[in-house]
Amino acid sequence: MITLENVVEQVKTCFVDRDVYFSPNELPADVVVPTGWKEFGAVFSEQPKFSVAWYSFADKLPWVLSLLDTCLIGTFVLCGEKIELLYVFHDANGLYYYVGGLPLSSCPLKSDKINLVAGRLSDFYLHVHNGFTFFPAQSMGPQKIEDLSRVADLIDEEETSFAESWITVFSNGGGDYLAVDINNQAEDKGVIWWHEQSMEPELGIDVFEVMDTWISIFLEDTQLRSDILIEESNFKA
Repeated sequence: MITLENVVEQVKTCFVDRDVYFSPNELPADVVVPTGWKEFGAVFSEQPKFSVAWYSFADKLPWVLSLLDTCLIGTFVLCGEKIELLYVFHDANGLYYYVGGLPLSSCPLKSDKINLVAGRLSDFYLHVHNGFTFFPAQSMGPQKIEDLSRVADLIDEEETSFAESWITVFSNGGGDYLAVDINNQAEDKGVIWWHEQSMEPELGIDVFEVMDTWISIFLEDTQLRSDILIEESNFKA
């Protein structure tokens, strides 16, 4: 069991090199966050606070939306070189974190990688987050646009032409990737590239289905917010 005061103290300890803001009234005037983030924070008696843009993906990432609805403890703003939204959860080992980047609709990037994703995946980057990954590994979620790479560059073989158009969008943290084909970005035409079978990828993969499944397996021990959070009457973020 844990109180919100405990949560705040642990987050401060984990992110000593970043400025962390725990409620909107703490934000400095020069820190501008997207409209969807303006109600960030953590309050014991209310539903967890996260961008409503997530709900447009309820049909694509149902397990992730269930996780946010029932297990998310709170969201806090991280500042430093980048402005990011910190998502706080709790499993059998204690607190763990996911970090979401600024949606590209509010923070356009000057990157030649910006046009590598299309369709609903592009909508995620534009309106939800530019990357949503486990901290600090930067894996187990959609990668930041800046971190996308060509599968061909990961293959230690002379013949890699078959993978030239495959772009990674999700790392499982163990060297394997979910990728999209920039020549055919239909949602059911994704690729799973296994590093131990680099010449034998799985084709015809449903991109969002695999994302949702991999995240659900990775985070299956996450505890319900109602089961682990203790009310503290004098708590103020």
